[in-house]
Amino acid sequence: MPKKQPRNSFYYFMIDFKEEQRKKGTVYANMAEVANAAGPAWTSAPPPLRAKYEAIAKVQKQKQNVPEKKFTSTGVSLAEIAQQDAERKDAMEAEREDIHNFVVQKSVNKSIANEDIYLIDVNYYCKTSTHYLIGEFTLLRFSLQDGIKNTYHELINPGIPPVGYALDVKLGCQEYGLEMPDDHSKPTNYMQVLANVVDYLKQQDAKMPSPPPVFTMPDKVEPVLDFLQFLCSGVGEDDNQFRVYKLDTLLFMVANTAAGGTDEGFPKESLALVQLKKDSFKYTPELGCEMHERGELAVQCTSSRVKRWAYTVMDWCCPLLGVEALPGTHVPADFDVDLQKKRNAPTRR
Repeated sequence: MPKKQPRNSFYYFMIDFKEEQRKKGTVYANMAEVANAAGPAWTSAPPPLRAKYEAIAKVQKQKQNVPEKKFTSTGVSLAEIAQQDAERKDAMEAEREDIHNFVVQKSVNKSIANEDIYLIDVNYYCKTSTHYLIGEFTLLRFSLQDGIKNTYHELINPGIPPVGYALDVKLGCQEYGLEMPDDHSKPTNYMQVLANVVDYLKQQDAKMPSPPPVFTMPDKVEPVLDFLQFLCSGVGEDDNQFRVYKLDTLLFMVANTAAGGTDEGFPKESLALVQLKKDSFKYTPELGCEMHERGELAVQCTSSRVKRWAYTVMDWCCPLLGVEALPGTHVPADFDVDLQKKRNAPTRR
């Protein structure tokens, strides 16, 4: 039998209303008639009276073990969803403020061109019920003045795929040009990977209290953050030490600050994302790792992607800062800088 739905406060008001009317000589044939008659009285009832019946309904719900919280059809608390939305909004505002302060501060003292910027990208086999199963990642360090400085690339072998996810892992391999993980090769030492990541991010100053922010595309923020937190959780490290921010927000703020109020920046932040997604350097050869370059999906290599992102940022921002773009440093080695200047000049206005 289906479980009875808990009664609301109006129901208990109707019970008393029906009894009062009976004493006055009015008898109703059913509860529908009671509802019609009691409706106006309930609507105009003073707050103390309504509170009385709300308290009665609450007690009855508790007797039936009815939870106070409201839930979605999937069993998620609406209060929890609201809290997550509020936390997400706060995090976005904190991210924008952090990036803004970084850009403005470095622009005021004229050091924005020399500041190291870190990019990160990941390829994952699949997303399990608990986390993203990462198969490859690359960190890249560059500055607008000196161009790309170095990268740290790692292929991850998580061992045997989780039960029930073999097909997902296979599809992920096909999409991103990864090799199927197995237990025949030595699994990745995540503790060492975490140490390498921290050392890489702190290569400018090993004594800095926390690593600098890392930037990635909006759709990669979640898997990147999940991966870094997974590394930390495995060795009991603080998983809040990493800041993963959107690259399009950084490009928008740097370009507009460097433009100095002229019309050479981006009128809207969404246009910065458009430029990154345009991926003008997508088919530049020999940007990927050795494994990807041997296959047919070199453009999917994380090493290739972070280099292309860096090239896009420098292609936009270097001219605004008066930095000469050098082939092989700020743009690909075979890139025609003069031709690009002519082609881009009208589009920046």
